[in-house]
Amino acid sequence: MLFFLVACLAPFVSPDQWWPISFFTLLFPILLLVLILFFICWLLFDYKYCLLSLLAIVIGWKSISAFIAFNFPSAQPEAPPGSLSVMSYNVSQFGLYREKDSKYTRQAMFALIKKQELDVVCFQDFYTSEKKNDFNNREDISHEMHLPYRYFSSDFNRAGMQHWGSIIYSRYPIIKSDKIKMSTGPRSESLIYADIVKDDDTIRIINMHLASYRFDQRDYHNIQKIKNQQDSGLVATRNIIEKMKDAYVGRARQARVVADFIKTSPYRTIVCGDFNDTPASYTYFTIRGSLQDAFLQKGSGIGRTFAGLAPTLRIDYIFFDKSLTVNSYRKINSDLSDHYPVIANFSLRATHAK
Repeated sequence: MLFFLVACLAPFVSPDQWWPISFFTLLFPILLLVLILFFICWLLFDYKYCLLSLLAIVIGWKSISAFIAFNFPSAQPEAPPGSLSVMSYNVSQFGLYREKDSKYTRQAMFALIKKQELDVVCFQDFYTSEKKNDFNNREDISHEMHLPYRYFSSDFNRAGMQHWGSIIYSRYPIIKSDKIKMSTGPRSESLIYADIVKDDDTIRIINMHLASYRFDQRDYHNIQKIKNQQDSGLVATRNIIEKMKDAYVGRARQARVVADFIKTSPYRTIVCGDFNDTPASYTYFTIRGSLQDAFLQKGSGIGRTFAGLAPTLRIDYIFFDKSLTVNSYRKINSDLSDHYPVIANFSLRATHAK
């Protein structure tokens, strides 16, 4: 129970003040399950003690209600006329380093995305190239998916020909766009935004990819050693914890930059991104602020969006402000990337103010 309550402090305690709290939030679903099992056991055998578990659940409701969407699964309704469909998707560079020949992964991803008939698409971990015999994804997506307007961060490039970063595509005109560095250093990525005009309304779309653990093949091999309880697992654990610590602290600082920028928006706002952090984390609550989470409004269950490591990781999000109404939310279970694409459909309310 104590560990669960510590995890529930995450919305208020930054990892750059006390980084171990992030490990408790990573274990949040396990801690919650244990707490519920204790509640059931005490209810059966000595109901007086079940009040302790119930008290912990009440205290931790802020985190619980961000982690689980309490909606019944239902068929996806048709998009209302005049609504806006938005996708957020970490495309893992369209399989550039995942497959020996990534063109088949790329083709399948293009087909999946095109089928959704989207108005706005936010990609993270995006790759494009102007090299001969390489993939100019930036141009090809605009052409094939009829998304003529775009803004690309190009955070990293090689010889001015190959580019990596985040990108926003839009079916509607973009009147302003820019990027803001979320941190410093050679691996720093940018928050990007694009102000799009739909009919008489302007909507600010924000997209980002926050700091990851940067696990490599050696790290995943070491994680397997830890699972197998091999003797070398202790050294491997130290290395992995150090990487995780750096990522937690980095994301906390990035989250504050993002939250401060969101507050400056003069328009209705939709925020997309791969936060690399769970709904129980400081990162999640700092960025969300007063915004709504599309998954919590229209999704159900825990909404896993990351295919690796654990079955409970929801780390990809679509947030929106209260001047918008979310009509639907869905996740596509596709193994083309290690992330699942998420899609929300919005209607604009009558007011033109944010």
